[in-house]
Amino acid sequence: MSKKNDKPADVTTPIANAKEAEKADKAEKALATRRVFLFGRLENEVAMPVIKKLLRMNDRDKNLPIDLLINSAGGNGYNADAIIGVMHQIQAPVNTICLGHALSGACEILAAGTGRRSAYEFSTIMFHQTLWEADGDITNLEIQAKQGQKFREAQIELLSRCTNKDKKTLRHDIERDFYLSAKEALEYGIIDEVIPHNVPKNRDRNGHKQKVNASFSRAEENGEIAKLVKKADESKAT
Repeated sequence: MSKKNDKPADVTTPIANAKEAEKADKAEKALATRRVFLFGRLENEVAMPVIKKLLRMNDRDKNLPIDLLINSAGGNGYNADAIIGVMHQIQAPVNTICLGHALSGACEILAAGTGRRSAYEFSTIMFHQTLWEADGDITNLEIQAKQGQKFREAQIELLSRCTNKDKKTLRHDIERDFYLSAKEALEYGIIDEVIPHNVPKNRDRNGHKQKVNASFSRAEENGEIAKLVKKADESKAT
């Protein structure tokens, strides 16, 4: 006879273990792809997983490149600096790739890639001085203003090293939102190559039209159209 205080068997353990194993397997496969996605604003919940994956992938193989795919409007400037710091700390080269847009801090991450830096042909890239918020008494506002100026100078220094642009030019361009197309970003030195928008060869919009024209051309040569017209006239007459 069992005692009243006997604990019931934990029937959920095998299921929980299976789920954990499945989760671990997915995480392992994700690391094996060597792809990290930076999508969304650069807040802690976005930046932290990116940093963890970069470090883990580097631990797995320090020579194999990592692709960092970016589609972000920026956000916390310190989080952008943290990601850039990790990219330049690890040994594995990090290819930065802009898919949709890389704005503000995301643009700096794109430019700071340690491998190949690229952007999709129709992507949008933009950098500007960081929006700086401060509150408190006058003395504190003065302290925050000086820190904001230091942060802007650090941005200019970073972009200068990444693009080989002189600081005078960057100091002028960074004052307001400075938008660039992929081609303009290439010329500016933010990226190394543009990923072209290639139309598949079998696309109906072009390929089908050519096939139809070719069919009519062959039909004319064989007199097929004339035969069809004659047959249609005969059927109307009857």
